[in-house]
Amino acid sequence: MARIQAVTAMTLDGFLPDNDNVSMQWVINHKNGFPRWRERCSAFILPHSILELLCEKDRRDDSFTYLAEIRDFESLELLRGLFHYNLVDELIVYLLPYSIGQGISILNIYPAQQWQLHKTASFSNGICRLIYRKPRKK
Repeated sequence: MARIQAVTAMTLDGFLPDNDNVSMQWVINHKNGFPRWRERCSAFILPHSILELLCEKDRRDDSFTYLAEIRDFESLELLRGLFHYNLVDELIVYLLPYSIGQGISILNIYPAQQWQLHKTASFSNGICRLIYRKPRKK
């Protein structure tokens, strides 16, 4: 069965950063940001395509990876739908080193679910990348 990754960035206080922010631009364009995951995925998940995904996911093998890139309100709604159907296997979060205190909250859409921290990385600009995976079923 195919794997579904969701990659996003958020501020320290859990808000979706503006795309024109310097740190967010790094995440969008740097080889260690979103492009890293774009290069490795097999297909992108577009907003309003969850029904197609539900039909196709089981037909793919383990090497097939779908990617949902979350960076604006429309794609945040995509993430909400992916969580609703419990489809996200791996969550990649770029934590930006500042808080904004307002805006679109990412944290209020995360489901009550346990995730396992798989890997971390920190970069010289203060951004941290956290990779979480669903716990394996025993």
